[in-house]
Amino acid sequence: MVLRGEESAFYGRANIGSRILFGQIDPRDLAAKRRGSGRTLREALTATGIDADAVAAGRRMIDPATVKAYLELHIEQGPVMVARKFPTAVVTGIRGNLRHRAIVCRGEAGHSGTVPRWLRRDAVFAVSDLLIRLDEHWMRLLERGLDLVVTTGVIGTDPDQQAISRIPGEVTFSFEVRSQSYETLEAFYELFRSECRAVSDMRHVKFEFDDRVYTEPARMDEAIVRKLVALSERLGLPSETLASGAGHDAAVFSNGGIPSGMIFVRNANGSHNPAEAMDLDDFMRGVELMHAFAVDGP
Repeated sequence: MVLRGEESAFYGRANIGSRILFGQIDPRDLAAKRRGSGRTLREALTATGIDADAVAAGRRMIDPATVKAYLELHIEQGPVMVARKFPTAVVTGIRGNLRHRAIVCRGEAGHSGTVPRWLRRDAVFAVSDLLIRLDEHWMRLLERGLDLVVTTGVIGTDPDQQAISRIPGEVTFSFEVRSQSYETLEAFYELFRSECRAVSDMRHVKFEFDDRVYTEPARMDEAIVRKLVALSERLGLPSETLASGAGHDAAVFSNGGIPSGMIFVRNANGSHNPAEAMDLDDFMRGVELMHAFAVDGP
């Protein structure tokens, strides 16, 4: 099976192909325009022979009862397997996430030389304070053994207004938290909002939030995980298990009621990186494990 649009680069929506199979596309998503060409998702689907009206209506194109298992082979997209020196790993679960694409922190602009600290409403210092607080919470939760990653991948002031001698009055930033646990996601999100309120009160700024976007975590089927670990041992491969930090189509299949599993292959230099690399021998080890599973069955 070949699934289109796992990455969100073109339309800003991930797992388009698998979500269409399960009738999970929001009709509004069909109006999304491809970066560069401006072609809508509806137009792209129609051009490939897909009934866009059926997609908009949420019509399922797959019956979970007819599928015994779904198994996906993918690079890790992270540094763990390289660091631990194992070529393949069995995925135990896929982290869900909570996101805000663009939060605005509003303070007050001013002259950098004339406004003393106690009268400042500096948006950059406010957001910096917030992120340091979140990092401290993150570290303490990791020490308790919780699965959690926290990222602000986009942050900036208005380039038309920023200046070396100007106190920044506005900062826009993103927020993302990922975990295999729904409870951990929600608990950390509440910490995040609480710290926003605390920083707002202390630094006299205001936070404005766009829509919260949620992608639910997914557990890989325990029987499939056990089978893949046993097959790895039989083939002389490491019987390592690993959580996936990135989203995958396997999460859609798992949450759609189909027993699912994933095999990771080691790759150098991470992912979404021009230097990303994979050794073909590692890839073939992953293929060998996938073939063994197909022959033996779940």
